Amino acid sequence: MIKNVIFDVGRVLAAYDYQSYLNRKNYSEEEQKIIKKAMFESQTWLLADRGEVPEGKLLELFVNNDPEHEELIRDAYEHMEEVIWLFPYTMQWVKDLKEQEYKIYVLSNYGEELLTRTKSKLEFLPYMDGVVFSYESHFLKPEADSYHYLCRKYNICPADSVFLDDRPENVEGARAYGIHGILFESYGQADQKLKKLIRLYEEDDRMSYCIE
Repeated sequence: MIKNVIFDVGRVLAAYDYQSYLNRKNYSEEEQKIIKKAMFESQTWLLADRGEVPEGKLLELFVNNDPEHEELIRDAYEHMEEVIWLFPYTMQWVKDLKEQEYKIYVLSNYGEELLTRTKSKLEFLPYMDGVVFSYESHFLKPEADSYHYLCRKYNICPADSVFLDDRPENVEGARAYGIHGILFESYGQADQKLKKLIRLYEEDDRMSYCIE
């Protein structure tokens, strides 16, 4: 029986779209390449997601990636939170699951500074029964330890749970750990797959075992 629904955040419950942000800022194609390499597609971003960037040092590390373009990087960093915004379907989806008495959780690769700057946009967080951001656990999906951390922290039985993520490798990581997985492509598609999975396991407790 499915009892727990675990969500990724970026591109599932909220947009994570730095390309749109860069376009809105009217950066040239060359400027966008510089910013992506120094910030959004850098090793520094992954270190931040893993919680390995000291507080207040993120901008400094971005600039260190390309000191010749410090002014440009500082400008892009100033409104970095604009890469995140809530999808219009999210709150009703979350509320519907809560009304059906499912436990709902977040498991997301997310840096501490980005969370600080975007938390007010993530209006679903108060409805969650548990939240794990990667900067806290120091594990990134699809590492097995990331799923293990969530399940241990909140006493979640993997076989009673389903995980929704937009990246195939993260869904496969969850399945390898024993959690049902749904690859998110759109709200309508994912909601239908979730309902189908719930119906399939509604009366079936044969797979209800917990990983210790």
